[in-house]
Amino acid sequence: MKKLLKNLVYFMIPVVAVLAAMEYLLERIPNEYAIKSDYLDENSNSVEVLYLGNSHVYFGINPDFALHQSYNASYISQSLNLDHMILDKYHWKNLKYIVIPADYVSMYYTLETANDKWRIKNYNLYYHFGIGYDPINYTEIFNGKIQDQIKKIEDYYIQKKHHSLSTRLGFGTAYQSPSPFDISESAKVAAKRHTFNIQSEEYLHNFEINKEILNRMVKFAEEKQIKVVFLSSPVTLKYYQNCNQSQLANTMNVYDYLLKKYPQTCCHIDYMQSSYFNISDFYDADHLNSIGAEKLTKLVEKKLPK
Repeated sequence: MKKLLKNLVYFMIPVVAVLAAMEYLLERIPNEYAIKSDYLDENSNSVEVLYLGNSHVYFGINPDFALHQSYNASYISQSLNLDHMILDKYHWKNLKYIVIPADYVSMYYTLETANDKWRIKNYNLYYHFGIGYDPINYTEIFNGKIQDQIKKIEDYYIQKKHHSLSTRLGFGTAYQSPSPFDISESAKVAAKRHTFNIQSEEYLHNFEINKEILNRMVKFAEEKQIKVVFLSSPVTLKYYQNCNQSQLANTMNVYDYLLKKYPQTCCHIDYMQSSYFNISDFYDADHLNSIGAEKLTKLVEKKLPK
């Protein structure tokens, strides 16, 4: 028995060593989370306008067209609790505006309860947030197939392939024009994915969590004399028509309450159904392409006086 255990240990040592080496290499491949974290580590004190939120902001606000020293700290599926963690982590010496999404999904969604909750590991590894106790959420190697991880290492270190998906100021560059999708069909799919059972215990709990977090962010801004902008990003008419109106109304009621409670701190910029955007500005039913992002950025920034 002792001999068997000894042999097993001898077998496991090289396996663990290989996995540890792979993890080390994977974590050092540049990615959008690490780039954003590094940028804020060095430049948070110079940011005047901080854009937070999910993919609507990530693909919808391009700070290259900003009038201020703006930074896009949003990302795909980033929920309000993660926005709050980012806001809480850094020093904001010159911050004048915090832009927070006011979208159909905002109040009932958390990354921890989503299908792509695997993204939590990115916030643990690169922002060092320490979310949860699942060890898988603290590794690259165990998030995905091992052959895919080997391919990532080979592509970056051997083939020297690396394609950045965001600009230096945090804008997501993947959604270009023209759209490869049938917008009408993608509207049904996206709206269905963003519609929740709002009477269930899980999503009622999410709603209360997000309401509390939103209150904390606004109170923080009020204390620091920072303006909060609730941004409702443009969506196509088909997407809007497929939304559950009760979910949308419950969500917007939270923002309306904060607008009334903190009139000197909060404002709402609503382009959800703006006629200024046409179908050629969209990548899919609820995301702008790079052309639409330029338009939205310029519109929003003009509403933020220096």
